Amino acid sequence: MSKTLAITTMGQAQYDLYGKRFVESAEQHLKIPLVIYSEDLLECKTTHLTLQEDFVKRNSHRPNNNFKYDAVRFCYKPYAVCQCVDDYVYEEHDRLLWIDADTHFLKDITEQWITDNLDEGGAMLNYFGRPNYHSETGLLLFNLRHTQIIDYLREIQRLYDTDELYMLKEWHDSFIWDSVRTQFESQGVKFNNIAQDIAKVPGGHIIQYMFGDRLDHKKGRRRKQQGYSHEKHKC
Repeated sequence: MSKTLAITTMGQAQYDLYGKRFVESAEQHLKIPLVIYSEDLLECKTTHLTLQEDFVKRNSHRPNNNFKYDAVRFCYKPYAVCQCVDDYVYEEHDRLLWIDADTHFLKDITEQWITDNLDEGGAMLNYFGRPNYHSETGLLLFNLRHTQIIDYLREIQRLYDTDELYMLKEWHDSFIWDSVRTQFESQGVKFNNIAQDIAKVPGGHIIQYMFGDRLDHKKGRRRKQQGYSHEKHKC
């Protein structure tokens, strides 16, 4: 039985632009089970994502010309994580590794690599913090054995289900993860900032800076369009 389950989400448009390459490179280099959540029927194996449907219907009319306020676009990640845990994967796995679908794997991602590079141990969530900015959430490692992981995810989902997230300063998922993390940290819950010893990185591309030899997270429009991160040579 694998200790870690990997998860991502994508729709048809995302699959066509970068998701197919994600799947192909994952088949070669991702050495743990992977579940792909989607609201569309893709040519690869997926699990149907439904948890976000009411939120999307209620809020699709809202302006979305700035990513900071595009809650609908960025709701799929937290809803996929919450639905995945609702699907009882925590009974079969100890860790849940979120990976953005605009990622291309260059070398093997194994249980041992995850333990050595991403998992602090007792933390509920391992994340990439950035000084004076919201966290980089292209990779998130959840500890499914932590006693408060369900409470944390339920609070995340509650903000979306009630539209209460619109009372926050920003509405994208990274800001939501951080806001609830700060709340739980004030109660003594342990989190691990994987990038805590890294100074500010140009462009904020902290995952690429730390692990660009192993995976390429093509965050942002420019990197997606060119098919690779300009911080590294094309592979």
